[in-house]
Amino acid sequence: MEQQKLKNTMKISIVEGIFAQLYSSLSAIGSNFITKAAVLLNASPIQFSMLTGISQLSQFFQLYAVIHNRNISSRKKPCIRFAFWGRLLSLFIGISFAIINPSVAITFFLSLLFISATLQNISSNMWVAWVSDLIPKKIRGRFFSIRMQIHLFSGFVIGYIFSFIIDLFEAESGSWKYNLLDRLNLKAIFDASNLPLALSIFFIIGTILGLYGLVLLKKQPERKIRNTTTRLENDEQFSLFEPLKNSDFRKLLRFGLWWMFAIGIGSPFWAPFMIKTLKMSLVEMQIYSMLSAVGMLLSFRFWGKFTDRFGNKTAMKICVFMGAINGSTWIFLKEQSYSLIWLEAFSSGVMWSGANLITFNFVLSIAPRGKEQHWSALYSSLTGLMMLFTILLSGIFFPSQIVIKNFVLLPEQVLFAATGILRLTAEIPLYFVNEPKAVPLRKTMSYASDYVLAKIQRFKNSMFKI
Repeated sequence: MEQQKLKNTMKISIVEGIFAQLYSSLSAIGSNFITKAAVLLNASPIQFSMLTGISQLSQFFQLYAVIHNRNISSRKKPCIRFAFWGRLLSLFIGISFAIINPSVAITFFLSLLFISATLQNISSNMWVAWVSDLIPKKIRGRFFSIRMQIHLFSGFVIGYIFSFIIDLFEAESGSWKYNLLDRLNLKAIFDASNLPLALSIFFIIGTILGLYGLVLLKKQPERKIRNTTTRLENDEQFSLFEPLKNSDFRKLLRFGLWWMFAIGIGSPFWAPFMIKTLKMSLVEMQIYSMLSAVGMLLSFRFWGKFTDRFGNKTAMKICVFMGAINGSTWIFLKEQSYSLIWLEAFSSGVMWSGANLITFNFVLSIAPRGKEQHWSALYSSLTGLMMLFTILLSGIFFPSQIVIKNFVLLPEQVLFAATGILRLTAEIPLYFVNEPKAVPLRKTMSYASDYVLAKIQRFKNSMFKI
């Protein structure tokens, strides 16, 4: 009976998550469509920094969820309520295009996204505590890896379809897209002047899909919150910064702050660099996302099993090294000469699938039972503020291009070079993170080499028999 209940819980979580992913792919910060809207609104470098920084600043409000949950007996209702209002606001993003004053338009755009992201981050933190109570710790890594695989695929499909539609509005004369529209007598509809309207409609569609996902989320069961009878009695003993008293948490936090400091540098300019400098279409950007998603899809199960067997710390060491290589790759990209980006996309997907899964699982692995939400919220809030700091620095101190003999680094590429170097240095604080069950990297590599050699030997033996 309990096993069947667990299966139903996981099924509901996966299905409702698909609609949440569809919403995010169309209408949330990080979406190519949101970036495209910011480009159409003529956002400046500092405003692009603010756009990226919103998602980090909004994470700080996860701490509100911890305080809020001190006086409730159910996480389910407030989780859904905050998510509902957060997603509903995305309906009105398109109003930005109707505002005549450019500064007012971009201010409205950024403010709406900030409020929306804040409400959803509060909901997200409640969801983490809700689900961590439902999914046994021993299978969390594998479950979340499978869940993320399915969601990435669904997000890619809808993203590719809608990106193709957007690119039709910017089809160049003589191209096959332009000729197709001409033959179908659709040029008037897909005129470039209608692009803001099309994006507005996409934001509405994304919102509707996201709200339907909440209908499914209501079907998710919930375990009764433990110690509800003593919660109010212990309010005076409650400390929001209690996790900082734990040495393991402090060590993990030092790494998280360093890592997010490195990640934040240049992060607002990846997508704008594709659009404005490399002149990539949204379909090409979606292909980039697809290759990244393929890397994620193919590696999620691997990272899930890897972390369960060798530990989060060992897996993160590999991800940090990969992250440094991926960031540095962008200094070699130029317009009409960016084929290297496709390899970077796949490698980046592999890296981020591991980094995201590990970060999510790392805090849960050291948090005391029943305090997962609290510890996760504080970690996300503090590391998010650090990334916000470097994001804003990237926009405020936007560099000039650097010329080294015949090699030119554009302003964005100067930042990409800096993040590549600083990402690698994150290995230093990671070394001091304590995870007793983690297998040392050297021993892990020995296992891997033995495994590969065994496979090669089996292959040779089979060939010899033939």
